[in-house]
Amino acid sequence: MPPPLLVKIGFSLVFVGQMHNTSALISRSSWARFKRVHSTLVNSKTNDRRTSLQFHSLSQKLSTSYLSNMSCRSNNEQNANQDDGTRLTEQLAVELVSGQATKGRPIRACIAVAGGGSNAASAIASIPGASSVLVEAIVAYDRRSFAEFVSQNVDMEGAGRGADRWLSELESMEDGSSGDDSSSHGNGSFHFCSAQAAILLSRSALHRSLKLSPSFQDKCLNCVGVGSASSLVGLTPPDSGVSERRRIRKSRAYVAISTLRDGTRVWEVELSNGTGAPDQTLNREEVGQLGTAQVLTQNRRTRSQEESVVSNLILMAMLKCHDLSNQQAETNYRYILSQILTRQGDSINEKWLESNCRVSRTHTQSPAEGARRIINGESNVVAVLPVEDYDSLAPEDPRQRRQLKMKSLFDDEQIPLTPDVLIIPGSFNPPHIGHAQLASAAMLALRRMRQVETQDDSLRHSLHSMPSSVSSSSSVLSNIWSTVESHSNEQYEPTVLFEISVTNVDKPPIDPNEVCRRLNLFCRLHSDLPKDWGVVLTNAPLFSQKATLLDNLIGGHFRSRKMTFVIGTDTMVRIINAKYYGNSEENMMAALGEMKDKGVHFIVGGRLEQGAQNGQRFVSGKEEIKSLPLKMQKMFTLLEEKDFRVDISSTELRKRLEAESIQ
Repeated sequence: MPPPLLVKIGFSLVFVGQMHNTSALISRSSWARFKRVHSTLVNSKTNDRRTSLQFHSLSQKLSTSYLSNMSCRSNNEQNANQDDGTRLTEQLAVELVSGQATKGRPIRACIAVAGGGSNAASAIASIPGASSVLVEAIVAYDRRSFAEFVSQNVDMEGAGRGADRWLSELESMEDGSSGDDSSSHGNGSFHFCSAQAAILLSRSALHRSLKLSPSFQDKCLNCVGVGSASSLVGLTPPDSGVSERRRIRKSRAYVAISTLRDGTRVWEVELSNGTGAPDQTLNREEVGQLGTAQVLTQNRRTRSQEESVVSNLILMAMLKCHDLSNQQAETNYRYILSQILTRQGDSINEKWLESNCRVSRTHTQSPAEGARRIINGESNVVAVLPVEDYDSLAPEDPRQRRQLKMKSLFDDEQIPLTPDVLIIPGSFNPPHIGHAQLASAAMLALRRMRQVETQDDSLRHSLHSMPSSVSSSSSVLSNIWSTVESHSNEQYEPTVLFEISVTNVDKPPIDPNEVCRRLNLFCRLHSDLPKDWGVVLTNAPLFSQKATLLDNLIGGHFRSRKMTFVIGTDTMVRIINAKYYGNSEENMMAALGEMKDKGVHFIVGGRLEQGAQNGQRFVSGKEEIKSLPLKMQKMFTLLEEKDFRVDISSTELRKRLEAESIQ
């Protein structure tokens, strides 16, 4: 009898030939010769080594010929599938970039890929206007590259102090990888193709997006980190040197997308390995006996086709993050997914990792909820931002479906504040055009201050954003960062935060519903307010308390200022009046010195003084500030009458609003 191995090879080849019309793939003469030798070998009563070797040689040749011809036969089909995948990639990229201005919320994305999926970034970059979406892309193909990228970007603004917490949660979750992951070794090792890997990449990419985005609103609402970790096999011939176990293994991909507001969403994907008949007609033992030649079919995607699938999944995830939530959008995503995962055996599982943001996790995100957290002592600071909600009942034009609403989103250390922020304290009862114009005047004053500072040779080096780890001896590097800084200053849009202290020194806290009413009135002023604005609710009625509270929240190295309070002359007079410090000049100077050390600056808006002996007089604060030492005077920038003057009575505005509510 012939050796069992040879019988298995022959049976396997005949089986495959019957299934796939081998006569069309292998020449008639070769097939006839193989059948004769096989018949001789099977009917032989002795183990003829020469015949066995001849049969083995023919089996190998026919197997190679079969797979080669099978590949040629399906080449047109594979090219068509490849074209379909590439076309879909282009369509999704166009939709993502063009949709920035017409629907959904804008995103600023950093993409980090380990394995397949890099075509997503290149597809976005090929579309005009890609810079409105894509901030940065990295392909961490080498494991050390992966490790360094993740390690350098674990901590992030708005979540840095909670990094240990979410990393602990990540350690406790199942990594989603299978036991045959070839990228890991040992029981305690890390799986580079796993849900954990994708999450680490997405969170690290989010850190990069936050770092590269100066806008407060972008950080809170629009910064996105995309991570993808995959292990792709694709269709490989038996003579490629790839092990049989790997050739029949399913390709796997994990795509994660992270934002500060919503947390992390993960898609776990397995791609079809082209098998069908073994699962339906044969058990595992029989599959192992028959070998790869029977199991592998032309239904498996090529490596480049699998690359397209992962790239399209990344783009779909970004579109899902970009689009505002509504039923039609969900229907669109299900359709897109059906165009991406087209093979029998493809599977996908979606997971949602809850955001660490305590305010975002509450049942309601209304400003009233943020005020209650302040009053109950659960939070010291709550950030409230204008958010565009989607109204499905509005007209078809997506731009008309947007409704601007104020929402409590972050509290305390989760708020991604950066240095040189403008803070306008007040009761805002109600907010009016005068507040908007004060903000605009303060922004102009801050820009002028920055221009002067960048022209000062003694400050120029400290103003550059060059990382401290980079040597400054190179003129080329210095010029690079100087150019970057100059461009940033030209496009500089200061962040403006209107601050309301919910608690008071000698009065009860403001009712949460009243806080909600006042903040919703900001939406009426939206077109007159600065581009990058928000509201912070605090429990700090005194300026010394505000400075201490915000000093703990504002991260990063500050230049000449960390925070700038925008105040009126009446408030400035109280700040520099010893009467409010126990009639102690020494205490007043000490309080001012502490605020100066924290990087506090003041921009002062004047007002029209009524009832003066010589008629109306504009009070700018120049006379009052002369009593301070020169170094303390530099803490204050006074706005001239030509820079800011608005004669508006809040009392009259309140009466008008009350009359409107009655009507």
